[in-house]
Amino acid sequence: MASGRGDHGQFAQTNVAIWVLVGSSAAFLAVRLWCRRHLAQLWWDDYVLTTAWALLLIAGALISRTMAVGSATDDAKRTFFLLQNTSTEMTMVATSWAKIAFAITLTRLVRNRAQAAFLWFIIISANLILIPGTLSVWIPACVDPRAKFRPEHHMCYDLKTLQYLGGTTIVYGGVVDVLLALFPWLVVRELQLQKREKVGLAIAMSLGALTGVITILRAFFQFVQGDNDFEFLVFMSIFNFLEPAATIIAQAIPIFRVLLVGAKRSLTGRGGGTSRSRSGTGGLGSRGRRGSLVELEQLKGRPDWLDNPLRDDVERQPQRYGFRSYA
Repeated sequence: MASGRGDHGQFAQTNVAIWVLVGSSAAFLAVRLWCRRHLAQLWWDDYVLTTAWALLLIAGALISRTMAVGSATDDAKRTFFLLQNTSTEMTMVATSWAKIAFAITLTRLVRNRAQAAFLWFIIISANLILIPGTLSVWIPACVDPRAKFRPEHHMCYDLKTLQYLGGTTIVYGGVVDVLLALFPWLVVRELQLQKREKVGLAIAMSLGALTGVITILRAFFQFVQGDNDFEFLVFMSIFNFLEPAATIIAQAIPIFRVLLVGAKRSLTGRGGGTSRSRSGTGGLGSRGRRGSLVELEQLKGRPDWLDNPLRDDVERQPQRYGFRSYA
């Protein structure tokens, strides 16, 4: 059993890994928010994603405190489980809300009612699936020799039942990752972009599928037989933080297209003019037609990582760009 000084080495390594994940996700999120704030506008997906990261930050503070408390005494063990369970619960919610933020982002692109309904099903179900996950976190197994130290020690469930409850939440999260990774390929093909841009954008938006690998590992350890001692619980906290952090980072990567396009335009210009003329001067569009650019700030609800359209495109298809009419 883990106790006292023997755990300090592993606890310290785990603590470093967790704060690297929290810090790196914060850096990517900051870039995303800066681009949204200065090049377009913040929207609900940004607020949800920021809330998910805030939960991750609080969970990191809790798990650090958990490792500082240790498990040398009975009181320390009770505090350990209380803090560890709370941290696990918060990372679980952060993971779900990070996925929901991406689903909200996709709702800004779809014009098909069936696709919109599917995304809202994902948003609602990703919240509901937290219920069995919460039960698996807080209710101890009847065979757990440390159940008396857990906050909800007055009740217990069968070990297999708890494993399936927790596993259901984890596996469903993996299914959502795959579905949301495939969805951009359906949406991007309808956008007025060059084929190379479509493929690159779809790949960037599908990077969240990489978290599916993390989901597989978490599901595997969820069903590991053996003594889930304090060291194992601390080790598993790395995976608890890895999935939401990776999801946040994956959602920030497409925004770097804004920086790359902006840098390219500042060097070469667009059609021999400035990259984003605010005076309304003409530019040569990607389809070889001249027309003044519509600034991203004017595009209501349109993701900022898409190119500025030509004004005649917006006038011809105002609803596609978030307007009832445009003049």
